[in-house]
Amino acid sequence: MGKKIKTTLLLLASGLILNFANTNLWILLISVSLVPLFIFLNSKTKKKAPGIGFLFGFGIGTGMFFWMIQGVSHYTGNGFFYGFLTCVFSSFFVGFYFTVISWITKIIWDTNAKSNWTFLLNRLCIAAIWTVLESGLAFLLESFPLHYFRIGFPFVTNIYSIQLASLGGLALLTFLTVLINLFIAESFIQKKKGYLLSGFSVFGIVFIIGAVSFYTFKPSLVGKSFKVAVVSDNTNPETKWNSENGNTFANNYFQLCKDAIALKPDFVIWPETALPWTYSPDDDLLKEIIRISDGANLTHIVGINNESNTDKKLYNSVFYINNKNAVKGIYNKQILLKGIEEPLGKFLVPFLSQEGYVLSEGQSQKPIDTRFGKAGNLICNEVVVESCAAEQVRNGANFLFNFSNDGWFKDNYISDLHFYYARLQAVENRKDISVANNCGINAIINSKGLIISEKKDTIRTLVSGNIQPNNNMSLFTKYPLLFLVLLITFIIVYLLTFKLKL
Repeated sequence: MGKKIKTTLLLLASGLILNFANTNLWILLISVSLVPLFIFLNSKTKKKAPGIGFLFGFGIGTGMFFWMIQGVSHYTGNGFFYGFLTCVFSSFFVGFYFTVISWITKIIWDTNAKSNWTFLLNRLCIAAIWTVLESGLAFLLESFPLHYFRIGFPFVTNIYSIQLASLGGLALLTFLTVLINLFIAESFIQKKKGYLLSGFSVFGIVFIIGAVSFYTFKPSLVGKSFKVAVVSDNTNPETKWNSENGNTFANNYFQLCKDAIALKPDFVIWPETALPWTYSPDDDLLKEIIRISDGANLTHIVGINNESNTDKKLYNSVFYINNKNAVKGIYNKQILLKGIEEPLGKFLVPFLSQEGYVLSEGQSQKPIDTRFGKAGNLICNEVVVESCAAEQVRNGANFLFNFSNDGWFKDNYISDLHFYYARLQAVENRKDISVANNCGINAIINSKGLIISEKKDTIRTLVSGNIQPNNNMSLFTKYPLLFLVLLITFIIVYLLTFKLKL
């Protein structure tokens, strides 16, 4: 086997390993997954750096999007070839991203870094560039969450390391992850144990700072806590309501409602598109659910489409409905899935359950007033977009509700990532959050990131627990771009100080 073929296979394999660490949320593995790439970049010329990055990124993409070969063709109704093309195109996209970032990394790497001080500044600059570019890519992909890729994300699985998100968001975790990988790579390049120790030191500092933050954080409570019951029928999104199965679906919903009411909650929370049609006050199913709730002082929060009376636009929404069948609040989804809920150019690939509906993007909305405080709302992919929850908390939200439908992704890694993004939002913004997810993880998480209750099943699911409203506003919530601004400032100062050789 030739040297070029070996190098190609090693880079592709390295990318696959990094994707495995990221999608399976392995903290230790993600802390060394970039090491092979940095070693290759050190040993090659600037001209070869883009190719190295592309192969590494394409490997990541292959592992990240392999599910699309069957998944996309399955839910679009098109054949295997369509899913294969989607996987390849998406992998090329990740490959191109790493082409750019590897070329930039190589340029910075070769800059004057002879002394320990200049070496440290050099590696800090590289980590900063990786973080800024990743955050920029995340901004561009707000409407394409299936292509989201955040290197520091596995650290949200640990109760201590996730605490750093309240300071600098997910960007801070990515910055530290890249820095750890840089130090470990340097220990192999220069064969010096000191750099390995530096990598372990950064790793340890993450958990020390996180532990201090975890044990010292105290929420500023507002009023009393309240009880929520999160329900999900876990309906396969391919299955349509019709004369043959409608009664079965309805009876499942009624039983879920009865089980939830028996717990005496203040809110019964249903997933996104729990009712896959447009809201009507005369809806028979809703009226029966309300009738079952008669006498209970509670509010149902139901995912259902909403048609505007004025312009007839259709929205992916959640309705707050009390036990008198009165609508007390409506939240319309703000960030739609491009190409699925909203056309990408002239193209639309709808989920089968939506029957080709084109949805509209809701205007920025304030939290919804309830008798326990203000509720911030996040529908589906909005939980991935860090600015969504932060904006609602700045507008006064005392707690958060997340409504999702993972029916199309229930058998792959996306469902777990969806859940941990909700946990990230809880800690980033220091707010309790409940997660109602069809075919996904239903849970209640407090403002410290502790999971109060959690369940994933293929049958009717019910989880319950208390949520405590608070007035806290984390550093990240107040200044979500602060850490990135500091990194950009550092990069500019570094580049002006050390002239690069292109």
